[in-house]
Parts: sequence; C-alpha cells; structure tokens
Amino acid sequence: MIEYYITTSDESSVKTELEMDYIDSAPQEERPWLLWAFLKMNEVDDEGFATASESAKLKSVTDTLKETLSNEIDAINVGQKYEDGWLELYFYAPTAKKFQSVVSKVLGSGYITDTGSTKDAKWEHYLYTLYPSALMLQQVQSRHIMDELKEEGDDLSIAREVEHYMGFLTETNAKRVAETLYLHGFKEKDISYNSSEEYGYTLIMTQEHAIDAELLEELAFLLITTAEKDHGIYAGWSTGVAS
Repeated sequence: MIEYYITTSDESSVKTELEMDYIDSAPQEERPWLLWAFLKMNEVDDEGFATASESAKLKSVTDTLKETLSNEIDAINVGQKYEDGWLELYFYAPTAKKFQSVVSKVLGSGYITDTGSTKDAKWEHYLYTLYPSALMLQQVQSRHIMDELKEEGDDLSIAREVEHYMGFLTETNAKRVAETLYLHGFKEKDISYNSSEEYGYTLIMTQEHAIDAELLEELAFLLITTAEKDHGIYAGWSTGVAS
C-alpha cells in the first residue's frame, strides 16, 4: 500500500511516497543493497513538486525503470521523494551490479540524473529516513478520515466534538496526561482497560474543533509529545459528520 506525507520547513516542502507494506518484512536479507536514482524534474510548481504534465511523464518513465530493475536485478522500489525540483527514487536489491547501466539505458538523455548505491543490510534508510514518524503517520490517517467525511458530504469547517485516543501502560500515566491536556482545552471522556493490548489503558480526550489539516497536525504534535512524556502513545482521532 503506497501512502504519502509532506514535511515542511522554512526553506522547502518535501513529499515522500512510500510502500508501507515493507515494514512487515524489513529488512529483507536477500536484498541488502540500497540503490538510488535522482532525476532533475523538467517542470515544477511553486513548491518544487512536479506539475501535472511532468507527473504524467515521470510516471511513465519511472514505471519502466522500476519494471526493468525488477527484471534485471530483482530490485524493489520502496519509495520516492520530491524535493527542490528533484525526484529521488529508492530501491533495495540483491546486488548493485548493472544498476547504473539500467538507469542510463531507461532514462537516456531525457533527465539529468544522479545515481548511487551502498550496503544497507538492516534497511536503515527505509526504516529511519523514509518511513513516516508518529506525527507523519497521523497526517496520513487524518487525510483518510477527512476524505471519508467529504464523501459523506460533511462540511469540515463546522466545529464538532472530536475524540482523541491515547494508550498507556498504567492508569496513573493516563490520569496524569488527562490533567495536563485539560489545560489545553481537552476534556476527559473515558479511561478503559484491555489486558490484551501492550498499552492496556486507553484514554479518550475530547475537544470541539473544525476538521482542519493544519490544526489536526498541531494537535497531533501536542498529543504525541504529551503522551510520550508518560510512556504512552497517541493513536489518532475520530468524529461524526457535522449536523
């Protein structure tokens, strides 16, 4: 399953597209080589991402590259990044042999490229650089929920009660975080216990707010960092369609 997330800074925005399912099999012993091919995009928008027409061209050429690398050296594409006018493609493979020649053959002179390879048997680049952080995972989850609400005709600008879920090792941790979040405008709805879960104590906090992507990311950052201080996790949010 391919997901994407966007990180922003004062200088630029970076869009990362990742094959998430490899998290269950990483690292793959038979593919210890990390390979990368960077393409200088020919047409970019104000954020440095590909324009619609450039995206179509890139998809065609990169699909061919991925298929050829799969056939030639059994490489798998794990993800890609769009940053500062460049598309960065990342692969893992049994060998780095023939990689540069395949890239040159497929891309020809259509794009300025930079290629490289390194041994990464532990898949550290996938696990610790490409794979989304807890905050970026929430960005992905929030986007899916927002899309579902839009499909139901929801007006996301309408404030409504939103439930936020956190997990803790002890009830004491959960209660302490609830008291902290009360100072940030949250209300405690429930603390429940499930012995089969690693974080057995689930804390539900509520707050009334609109369903806005920027606000949700700000709240996720607050809830993640607050929960972590008491050895807990933030597990996301839910709400109903505004009436």
